[in-house]
Amino acid sequence: MARIVPNLSRFGLRPRRNILGAACLLVFVSMMPALGQTVRPLIDENVVKGPGKSASGKIEYSNDSLQTLNVTLEAKSFTVSDTGDLSYRPLDDAIHVKFSEMSFRVQPKQNYFVYYQAYADKLPSWFVVYATFGGFKEKTEQGFRIQVQLPHTIYLLPKQDVEKEELVVKVAEYRPAEKKVIVRVENAGPSFGRVLEAEVGSARDKSTQGGFPVFPFSQRQVEIPWEAAGEPTKLQLRLAHFKLEQGVTSVTP
Repeated sequence: MARIVPNLSRFGLRPRRNILGAACLLVFVSMMPALGQTVRPLIDENVVKGPGKSASGKIEYSNDSLQTLNVTLEAKSFTVSDTGDLSYRPLDDAIHVKFSEMSFRVQPKQNYFVYYQAYADKLPSWFVVYATFGGFKEKTEQGFRIQVQLPHTIYLLPKQDVEKEELVVKVAEYRPAEKKVIVRVENAGPSFGRVLEAEVGSARDKSTQGGFPVFPFSQRQVEIPWEAAGEPTKLQLRLAHFKLEQGVTSVTP
């Protein structure tokens, strides 16, 4: 069973730009709207019966430009830090994935579907599939060719969700000088968890932050902006099957 997660902020992907060699500029998701390439969904959560049990899914790639583009796929493992920064590495040996195609062409104003089957020797597991779009006629002002790289993230999860008692709010701290609330959540259990929404509020105002994952035996910190005149007093984290509530403390510099 697959749970398709819409565009949740800060799965951890941050826009980046790298120069490849001397003649190619690799443009990450920050250029997506301008160039007209998209991937759907961004995140695919597959619930499987156990280690070694496969999941099947499909990824849709859209080319809204007027050019035929070449696309190549690459699967990578990744680690997310407690502040949401990612580090990538070659796909772990414990993760096994097959795609219907690893390279293909997408015609102008057309969509293209790629199908996959994946399983892992241990659960939960996760990896990202990067699609690199090439063949653009445009170049940068410096003369570099443009390539666009879009991520699709796949999770292989057991039926057991994270339990409420496994999640602990370690920090819920309002910093008036910075106009933000620092929230740090610890997952003390072996299951993957996803906060769907984080909200801080006072008697009159509230501010929300999009969803974020909390990986097994790890902590995750997020920042929630607070522009209201009064101070926030409460925090609520909403997950699929329960909510966590915590008071917010104010920190004076």
